[in-house]
Amino acid sequence: MKQITLAIYEIMCHESDEDHPISRHKILELLEKRYNLEITRQTLKKHFDLLAEHGIEVEYDSIKKAYYLNSREFEKSEIYLLCNAVYSSHFIPESDSKKLIKKLLDTQSKYVSQNFNNNVYVKNERKSLNKQFFYNVETLLEAIQNKKAVSFLYMKYNHQKQLVPRRKERYLIHPYHIIYANENFYLICRNDHYDNLSHYRIDRMQDIQITDIVLKKLGKDFDPYEYAKTKIFMYGGDEEMISLLCDDVIFDDIIDRFGRDVMIQKAGHDHFQVYLKSSRQGILYFALQYAAHCQIMTPASLRNEMIQILQNTLEKYQSKR
Repeated sequence: MKQITLAIYEIMCHESDEDHPISRHKILELLEKRYNLEITRQTLKKHFDLLAEHGIEVEYDSIKKAYYLNSREFEKSEIYLLCNAVYSSHFIPESDSKKLIKKLLDTQSKYVSQNFNNNVYVKNERKSLNKQFFYNVETLLEAIQNKKAVSFLYMKYNHQKQLVPRRKERYLIHPYHIIYANENFYLICRNDHYDNLSHYRIDRMQDIQITDIVLKKLGKDFDPYEYAKTKIFMYGGDEEMISLLCDDVIFDDIIDRFGRDVMIQKAGHDHFQVYLKSSRQGILYFALQYAAHCQIMTPASLRNEMIQILQNTLEKYQSKR
């Protein structure tokens, strides 16, 4: 009985949806062809009732005189969103992306899967060459759970577009949190020789090995995403209070980047001032991107550093090279 009900559920899951209901005759035909199971037309209703008892609803389309599955773990819009997010995520290798997308699409009818592959699925040239991403995540989670330090090789691209180690020596760190920031997954950790926190891109790690070294303790009140907020574009370095004078045209961008709890004061008709805590390099990079609409006000040393960068850049553009 259970075997038949499960087989019917699989048929309804993959062969039907609201736009493509399936007839009673077709259900019985597929049941016999795929699973070598036979039931009567009257018995089919009992299996639908059993599915309904477990929260799986099969609806009847009276116009087409056919049935379709009306309850799924994910809505079609959710699946499209998740599949696009997976494939646009450059840190997930292409082969792993395809496997994960297939798992997501298997929760839908074959028609949804075909539509996604035909109309949405495009090649992402930014995909990482590091095929160890999911293995890295699993290994790091195991190390965090068991409170053990890890060692690894940290990679970079050479001019031949190949991933190569940044240095010969292995990195040794104490892992604490995995977070998503700046379109990448990062490991927040502590170096074995220093007390300051640091972070590494997980897709750039290779050959992660869990050691026997016991993890250094981290404060219970530590918030990994508060940490990430102070590391603009995930640049490292000490944090300090910084103020920016911005044009109103980038107000939305400021909120998107720094969050709604950032301190903002009106500064004239079409300007506002932002006060935040961040690393110097991250703010310099941000201010360069928005140079036409944003200027660093304090601290003075950071403002002067920005002026020097702009002067050097202008000289490069004015040179004949």
